[in-house]
Amino acid sequence: MVLNALGDNAEDVAHLLEYGGWRGLQHNLDACPVALYLRTVVTDVTEAQVGRKRAKVRTTDGTDVIVYLPPAVAGFVVAFDVGAYPRLITTMTDDNGDVIDDLER
Repeated sequence: MVLNALGDNAEDVAHLLEYGGWRGLQHNLDACPVALYLRTVVTDVTEAQVGRKRAKVRTTDGTDVIVYLPPAVAGFVVAFDVGAYPRLITTMTDDNGDVIDDLER
């Protein structure tokens, strides 16, 4: 229900996320705006990962739950990853404020 509340299409989802201040990283399961939204609005979620088709959340009791994204949210995620919503994109910076463009793993 929480994901359906984001809107009826990708544009609605983007507007609600922007209004709520949920900005994130492209191509990042843990730090996309939808993952940040889930961790904020669902009180018993401690972790959230959002892909193009589904989300995985971990609850405070350690249970992992996988849910399929509604079409509007899935459309937003795809569009966000290709740069359609630049106002929702944040960038990683180092301690000096310089953009990190290559993360070491």
